[in-house]
Amino acid sequence: MSGLYSPDLARIHAEGFTATFAQAFDWLAETLQHGPTPPKLFDVGCGDGAWLDAARSRGVMGAGIDLSPAFVARARQRGLDVCEGNAANASVPAGTTAITCLGEVLSYIDPATGHDTLVPFAQTAFDALPSGGLVLADVIGHRCLPQAAHHSGDDWAVRVEVTVGGCRLSRRIETQVADRIDWVTHHQTRRAPQATKAALEAIGWRCDILQSYGPAPLLPGRFAIHLIKP
Repeated sequence: MSGLYSPDLARIHAEGFTATFAQAFDWLAETLQHGPTPPKLFDVGCGDGAWLDAARSRGVMGAGIDLSPAFVARARQRGLDVCEGNAANASVPAGTTAITCLGEVLSYIDPATGHDTLVPFAQTAFDALPSGGLVLADVIGHRCLPQAAHHSGDDWAVRVEVTVGGCRLSRRIETQVADRIDWVTHHQTRRAPQATKAALEAIGWRCDILQSYGPAPLLPGRFAIHLIKP
C-alpha cells in the first residue's frame, strides 16, 4: 500500500513542491510560540518532513504522521520522529501544544466515511490540546476551480488535472519517472470559509480565517484556519 503517494510521486513532491511554504517557516515557528511554552508540535500529513525539520532547527520539537510509507521513510531519513497513519484516526501525542496540517491534508476524503477529516480531527485536537493550544491548517475552498498543470524535473514529469462537482474535487495525477508511468486520483472536499468557521466554533475553538501563512500566500482557491483553544 502506497497511501496517497507512491515512491515516485513522493519523490516528485519532495523535489518539486516541498518548498511551497518554505518562506512561511519562520512565521509558523513564531506563531507556535504564542501557545503554551515550550511548544511541542504534532505535524499531521508531514510528507517528507521539510516543515517538521525546519521547526526543529528553530527550536520547536515534535513528531509527525503521514499516510504514505514513502513519505515516512523520507522523513525518517532526516532523523525525525514520524509514524505511518491516517489523520482520520490519528492520536495526538501526549504533551502536544500545537498542531499543523499543511498542504490541504484535512481536505482529503476518508474512504471509510465519505467525508473529509477536518471537523472530526478538530474535535480530536480540541480534546487533546491544553488551553491556549493551537492548530494551523489549510483546506480546499469552495472557489477552487477546474484546472490542469504540468511540471517537470531532471528525469520526471507530472501532469495534474483537477475537476470539481458540487463540494467534491478530484485531482488526477499522472507521473513519469524515467520509463515508469503511473497515475492516481485524489478526492477532496471544497469548503466555504464562513460555514467552516461556524462548524469549528461549535466545537469550542476560537477560529480565524487566513489567506496566507504570514508572508506565504496560499495556493489559489485555498484558505487556512487558525484555531486556539480557550
